[in-house]
Amino acid sequence: MSSERHSKNRGWTTYLLVITAILGVGYFVLSPQTLYKPGDDIGYNMGVVGGLMMVFLLLYPLRKRVSFLSKLGVLPTWFKWHMVFGIMGPALIVLHSTFHVNSVNAAVAMVCMLLVSGSGTFGRFFYTKIHHGLYGRQATVNELKAALEQSGDEKSVFGFAPGIEKSLEDFRVSAEKYAQASGIGFVNFIRAGIQARMLSGSLTGELQQIMHARAKDSNFTAAQQQSMEALFNEYREKIGAYLGAVRDASQFRTYERLFSYWHIFHIPLVYMMVFSAVYHVYAVHAY
Repeated sequence: MSSERHSKNRGWTTYLLVITAILGVGYFVLSPQTLYKPGDDIGYNMGVVGGLMMVFLLLYPLRKRVSFLSKLGVLPTWFKWHMVFGIMGPALIVLHSTFHVNSVNAAVAMVCMLLVSGSGTFGRFFYTKIHHGLYGRQATVNELKAALEQSGDEKSVFGFAPGIEKSLEDFRVSAEKYAQASGIGFVNFIRAGIQARMLSGSLTGELQQIMHARAKDSNFTAAQQQSMEALFNEYREKIGAYLGAVRDASQFRTYERLFSYWHIFHIPLVYMMVFSAVYHVYAVHAY
């Protein structure tokens, strides 16, 4: 599950970078308006396609609330295309405009659209942090904790490294205190993230020293050394997964509040964008 989530995050990051690169190149190529203007066939059709993508965005909240739409596909697929079109649509409209805004209405529509698109990116990030729910996050921690406590010859996976065991347990206990603190908890939120990152580095280094010392004392052969390196990578992944799960569980409440605040900011912008975009289309065809 963790590798699948990382793969999706890498895909999303790559998508954003590609769109950003296209817009960056497009600014220098299109802003002189030598290839086309917004009213030309190319510019006009690009605006229509981008506008239709923005209209599709409005179907996602309806999909969650209108009964007959609930039968059309699964919600995660709708959400995926909601996010894809939420970036692609504004990008096409920006390219349609050739990076020029010639009226107040167009400026309002453009600003609202970019704010909606940008805030949607933040919303996706918050959503990924809370969509499993607090119980799901805590269950992940418990599962990883149980996995660390099960081993063959050792009492636990890190039975040979009690210092690492203690550090992992101390972090879990402190992270649970962070999660139970009242208020938004930004200080504890940041503290948990920093501690997880620092521990990941320090514990990995400590693990490497311990394993190399054991290999040296036991006069490992080349084949044994290779097996030890593979085992080291496995243990390092276990440390990272455990620290990440504990961190996410402790930060859940803050992400939940941030997501609710994001809705308060995002929804009015959507209405403003729709009204200004409709008027912009009307004005373009009427005048």
